[in-house]
Amino acid sequence: MCLDGTIPVSQLPTVLRRISEMSAEYGLEVGNVFHAGDGNMHPLILYDANKPGDLEKTEALGADILKLCVEVGGCLTGEHGVGVEKRELMGAQFNARDLEAQMQVKDVLDPHWLLNPAKVFPLAASETRRSNTAPPS
Repeated sequence: MCLDGTIPVSQLPTVLRRISEMSAEYGLEVGNVFHAGDGNMHPLILYDANKPGDLEKTEALGADILKLCVEVGGCLTGEHGVGVEKRELMGAQFNARDLEAQMQVKDVLDPHWLLNPAKVFPLAASETRRSNTAPPS
């Protein structure tokens, strides 16, 4: 599973050390691929899709790595967006007020939430908007 997070370049040694520690804690190998000059990280978590529980462990490790990116002053994504995989992590980077402001922009551009309604925003935060809007007739 390949991730995409961004960190301040000055935090690279700290983040690589912590990813190594988390890798050992989860019992999963991580190959670190990144644009070292701009802080864009692409940790590649290696797992066995045929081994029960490995995917769930991989997803949990991935979430912890992305939260680490935010903790050190970076963000959840650099160039690949939020989509479905990171939507529930948006609260690690943005508070409820921030998310509300972002959803208000979506309300203006997509008032019926027809375009990718279950992407980007945590499902609980966007539930009312997704369920209470009717598409135009």
